[in-house]
Parts: sequence; structure tokens; C-alpha cells
Amino acid sequence: MRRQATTLLVSSLLAVILAIVGTRLPAPYVQDAPGPVSDTLGTARGKPLITIAHPTATPKGRIYLVTVSELGGPRQNISGFQVLVGWWRRSYAVIPRRLLFPDASTTPQQVETQGTNEMIASKEGATIAALRYLGYRLTPGVDIGSVDLPALKGKLMDDDVIVGVDSTTVTNSADLLKVEASHKPGDQIILHVMRGPTQLAVPVTLQPPAKGATAPTIGISVVDSFTKPFAIAIDLTDVVGPSAGTSFALGIIDKLTDGNLTGGRTIAVTGTIDADGNVGAIGGVIQKMAGARNAGATVFLVPKSNCAEALTAVPHGLRLVPITTLTSAVGVLKQINAGSSDVPTCPAK
Repeated sequence: MRRQATTLLVSSLLAVILAIVGTRLPAPYVQDAPGPVSDTLGTARGKPLITIAHPTATPKGRIYLVTVSELGGPRQNISGFQVLVGWWRRSYAVIPRRLLFPDASTTPQQVETQGTNEMIASKEGATIAALRYLGYRLTPGVDIGSVDLPALKGKLMDDDVIVGVDSTTVTNSADLLKVEASHKPGDQIILHVMRGPTQLAVPVTLQPPAKGATAPTIGISVVDSFTKPFAIAIDLTDVVGPSAGTSFALGIIDKLTDGNLTGGRTIAVTGTIDADGNVGAIGGVIQKMAGARNAGATVFLVPKSNCAEALTAVPHGLRLVPITTLTSAVGVLKQINAGSSDVPTCPAK
């Protein structure tokens, strides 16, 4: 009996040690968890998240953009313990890394760059969609997403819109690339730029082609866009991807109208948006719902195409409202403010 007891004790201790070691071993998974929220009508890092160079209203509520915190990624592992936590918690998700990053050569830097570019396009799409909704007439051009060449900083600024080069009209990035390709490195060209309502002529010297390209480059990143009647800046760091677009657009509309779009409520919003105001699906809707409710939101505007997944884990006290366009998003908020009984909800399957 004594020998059996000793064997059992030793086996139990070994099992515990192995379990502890196992939870510390790296695992090829990605864990998604509810991330921080930001109020598009408020501040971020002590500065307004949305700044508009035009008279604005003082908003009465909150419009939260919601995020997902991701652990793991290309060439990065999480621990076995984090995998267990992710499986246990309802608002978490654990996904095999190979499903999210099938290309084994992808680097964390490439993922970050892609996410940053998606955020730049999201901000621009939101701005244009909001201005169009409000009835402003806009002229097509090429928006500067970032100024990468140090010598150009101060001469060109983020959100400047290029509408011409020398005597050539530019309406999109293909037009700009065609002009660049007709020159050689060292040539000087004149960019005709709209900075809000002000037009500027900015001389720049073309640089050698970027790696893998054949045409000389200006030293900026661009996205197809439109001129704006006044400057609108969206200042949000440490968040990447396209899913905050609809919340940005609603924040701009609320500030440029009477500030009562939310009726003083705390609203959470997610959804991509394009310049035409179409709202698209997002990832991580379950984590975003949990983050929204934790922040005090009672209404969550969600792309209609995400409804089926969202209905599997709706937090108590959170009302799901499906949207497909920016117009429908504004419309349902007005319905809620009016106390309408016809506000749509995500349909149960």
C-alpha cells in the first residue's frame, strides 16, 4: 500500500509539473480578445479624435469605435495557458495561426503596414462619405496618406489632395502614376494641391523608383479621394484596419450638424465604409460587442452581414441594430431618438 501511495503521489506531481510546463510552451494560435474603445466625439491622448476646421456643434453623447486585441500573429506564438483562457472565455476567440496567416513568409511588419494602409483608406472613405451625405460637392483627386520623404515634410501634408501635376489634371492615382512614369529621377514637377479650400503649387523633385517599381516616385503614399471644403483630421494611433470607418463618418456628421445624433446616448458602431457610404462586414464582431458593452454602450450598430455571427453571443443589455449604408445608420439613430417602435434589429435565423 505504501508503495502504491508513493507511486500515485509521484505520478500526480509529475502530471502537475507537465501541465504547468505545457501551459508555458508556445502554441501556433492567435488569441482575439475585446480591445479598447475610443469615442469619436471625444479625445484621444488629450486631443480631439476628430478635428474639423469649420464651425462644429458640441456633441451630447458618445459614438464608440470598438477594437480587437490580438495576441500572436505571423512567426509569433502564444502560450498554452493563453490558448486555454481563450477557449474558456466566451468573448475570446482562439484561431490556428495558419488560417489567418497562410503565407509562412509574412512578417509582423508586413501585417502592420497592411493594417495601417487600411486605416488610412478607412479615414479617407469615412470623410468623403460623411461630406457627401451632408451635401457637399467634391472634386476627385489623390489624397496624400503619408509623407515619407523627409525633404517634403512641411511642404506637403497628410490629407492634402493632389488635383494636378504641371498642366495635367489628376483625378486618381493612375493619373498620377502615368505622369511620374513620363519623367526620370531628378526631374522637378509642380504638384497642384488643395489644402482645405486653399490651392497650392508645390515643386517636388522625383526620386529613384521604389523597390520593385519602374517609375520614379515623389516620396508619398496616396489614396484615391476628393477635395474637401475644409480640413478634417482624424487622429487615432495604435489602431489599424478598416473597421472603424462607419464610426468616423457618424462622428463627422454629428459634429457638423446639431451634435444630437445619439440623443445623448452611448452608441457603439463598427463597419467598414467606402466613399459612397456603403457599410461592409468586419471581423471579430463577438469581441467588439463585448468591448462595447463593457464600455457602457446600450446600442450597437453592426453591418447586417455580421448579424448571424453576432446573434450567437449578444451581451445582456446590448441592442443590435443592422446597417448597410451610412444613410441607414443615420436613419436608425434618428428613429431611436424619436422613440420609434420600428427600429430594425438583427434578424434571428
